[in-house]
Amino acid sequence: MTNITSNQLIIGNQRKLKHILDTNKIDYIDIDISDPKNINEKEFLQRTLSTLNQKMILPQIFNNDEYCCDFDGLISAVESNTLKQILKLDKN
Repeated sequence: MTNITSNQLIIGNQRKLKHILDTNKIDYIDIDISDPKNINEKEFLQRTLSTLNQKMILPQIFNNDEYCCDFDGLISAVESNTLKQILKLDKN
């Protein structure tokens, strides 16, 4: 996520993401990649997305260091009732 943007779509998507996670009682850590103290996380995100040929469009969702999806993927998972699977929360 980022706390420094004037892009209303990103702001809205970040808000919706938090609402979806909160509603489903899914714990998360919000990492602001625009904060200089999170440079390692930002570089990790850039490397991971580059490897996966994904665009750097925030928000992006990870489970620990494992890429899950972008915002559109999250919405698709909600609509198809596969949220826990896409977030890799169904592992036993």
